[in-house]
Amino acid sequence: MNDRRENEAVIERLADVLDSLGIRYAIGGSIASAFYGTVRFTRDADISIQPFSSVADKLYELLKHEFYISREAMEEALTSHRSFNLIHFETSFKIDLFVQGPSEFEQQILTRSKGLKLTETSHRDLSVVSPEDIILLKLRWFRETGDTSERQWGDVQGVLGVQGEALDYDYLTGWAKKLGLDELLDRAIAEAGT
Repeated sequence: MNDRRENEAVIERLADVLDSLGIRYAIGGSIASAFYGTVRFTRDADISIQPFSSVADKLYELLKHEFYISREAMEEALTSHRSFNLIHFETSFKIDLFVQGPSEFEQQILTRSKGLKLTETSHRDLSVVSPEDIILLKLRWFRETGDTSERQWGDVQGVLGVQGEALDYDYLTGWAKKLGLDELLDRAIAEAGT
């Protein structure tokens, strides 16, 4: 089994556990941007996840034999709406779980996610952040790195270039303005030639 298929199998396994506990999630980061845009190799996955305090103990118990998981880091992430990570023992594949915050934008990320097969060999649909939201998330991350992350900028360019007219530009520009990312979005669109 190649690395990509192994990583996909790990994500599918985690999705099965999350589904079994009724925890909503959406795969984002470079996996989502590669799905909608330009493919690049990644050694980890970023997943947005709804707060799950009521089933945190069950999640820990279901994952602890297959993944490195810190109960303390998980509890801290739930309290602060931040991230914690899992590392799959067998493959060393890392997954960062971002606990959804209370903002309207963060709430929409899960609501607007799409059920998709990541590859032709996928065994099931997985919830993936929408292309518009992955652009906004990547722009926000680019801004947080002081406008220096070529990787984030390249991911945005890839999604804009591949998705083109299929994107909901009203949604994209409206939220870019609310998030203070409108100038960055305008620049990205101009550079992508869409």
